[in-house]
Amino acid sequence: PRMSRIVVPYGIRFQEDSQLAVFPALEVFITGRAGQGLRALFHIDSGATTTVMPSSDAHALGVNLNRGKRVLVRGIGGMSLSGTAHRLLFAVAGKTLRVPVIFVESDEAPRVLGREGVFNQFAILFAEARRKTVFLENRSEQRLIGTLLA
Repeated sequence: PRMSRIVVPYGIRFQEDSQLAVFPALEVFITGRAGQGLRALFHIDSGATTTVMPSSDAHALGVNLNRGKRVLVRGIGGMSLSGTAHRLLFAVAGKTLRVPVIFVESDEAPRVLGREGVFNQFAILFAEARRKTVFLENRSEQRLIGTLLA
């Protein structure tokens, strides 16, 4: 039987002002080149089109940054970073997906899981009050959401 739902708790990080930030998060396993892999925590961002990772992750995955297409990434507040576009295999909520990734030239950049290649594979619910994210894959569960949206 295939996965029907996965519920994951939000992540927590300390901010510069020593406050706690809580955010939708997902631990993902990424398959790199020559069998190299990386397990990493991503901020799930429905406002991001493409998944973004720091360039240091590319090295850990054996990805040659010179082989990717050069792109400019614009974030909130108009901040721009340059990077290179690649496609990698991500294990997301029980599925293996080929996900477009931009490795940005900043080791401080957060890992952000964007919509492209991921969100269309699931019905995703952000339960903000409970600080949990739900990934639904089973057709009957997705139909239930469809009735709520009708």
